[in-house]
Amino acid sequence: MSKIHYFQRYSQRENAVTNNTMLLMSRLYNDSPKRFEDFLNSLISDSDTNCDIGPNFSQQEGNATRSSTPDAAITQSSLKLLIETKLHDNQDKGQLLRHLDGFAHEDCQVLLLINPSEPTPEFNKAVIEAVASHNEACKTSVRYCSTTFKQIISAVGEVLADHDIRMHEILDDYRDYCASENLLSNHETVMRAITSGGSFSDNMEFDIYYDDVSRGFSPHSYIGLYNKKSVRAVGKLSKVVQAQFNKETKEFESVISLSGSKPTEDELDKIKGIMHAAMKNNGWNIYKDHKFFIVEKFHPTNFPKTTKYPIQRTKFFDLSSVLNLENLPECDEVAQLLSQETWG
Repeated sequence: MSKIHYFQRYSQRENAVTNNTMLLMSRLYNDSPKRFEDFLNSLISDSDTNCDIGPNFSQQEGNATRSSTPDAAITQSSLKLLIETKLHDNQDKGQLLRHLDGFAHEDCQVLLLINPSEPTPEFNKAVIEAVASHNEACKTSVRYCSTTFKQIISAVGEVLADHDIRMHEILDDYRDYCASENLLSNHETVMRAITSGGSFSDNMEFDIYYDDVSRGFSPHSYIGLYNKKSVRAVGKLSKVVQAQFNKETKEFESVISLSGSKPTEDELDKIKGIMHAAMKNNGWNIYKDHKFFIVEKFHPTNFPKTTKYPIQRTKFFDLSSVLNLENLPECDEVAQLLSQETWG
């Protein structure tokens, strides 16, 4: 069964990326203006700008001349956010700065550049200086900020509640879309934490996690097994295999390598083993229409969630950020270090 996508695929037009990014933001705003406000302010947190979204309600607030005090007031700040998206880290300062003419007298003025990776410090410094000169000459208060598609995904994920299942589905599809367009970097440090309740012991025994073929996944290098409000094991991903097994003939009907090299005979035996275990232990038929994520080894850890609600299905972590390490050690040491951290 083909997965239905929220975001446009298969287009060669560069503005499809911008359109899909705006669609993500608009869905977040429609879901919750307050969460959109928190998301936006997290993107521009390095500046001294703070954007208010939506009306403000006040009571007994006098006017500027103190000539009257109405019983109540509803006011709303004006916002203008001009966005330039780049697909290939093409840093064109001239094109970006021409957007400054689009600002007038808005209360909050932000010029946002979205790239697959962070611009160089030299580029950002040059833009900041040019924006400052424009502000002085034109009496504006534009703030320049740069971000990445990966940071947008992270920022949206941070403001979502665990029970926002639909928005998490939308964000996951946007992540998949960005991955398909090669807009994400450093997936070699990303851990995909995924719920593993009834299958946890089987996952640990066979060093395999399985999932239905209809569920997509974006590039990642680690799998975390989430159980009882904590990531209980982490393994470095070796390969992903889609397999169909015939119980009558006791043979594989098909084996497709989705990522990594072809599975070895030992790995095929493990896939058969976890298929049998899923049926025996849980009554789950995974002989067909399933993907098998084979890790080098699942290492026990305890990376607990400190807030109230458990995750609904998946959550992505950049382990280099979680552990504050530029280069990750071996997976067994990653497991030990994760045991010293928490998340919420």
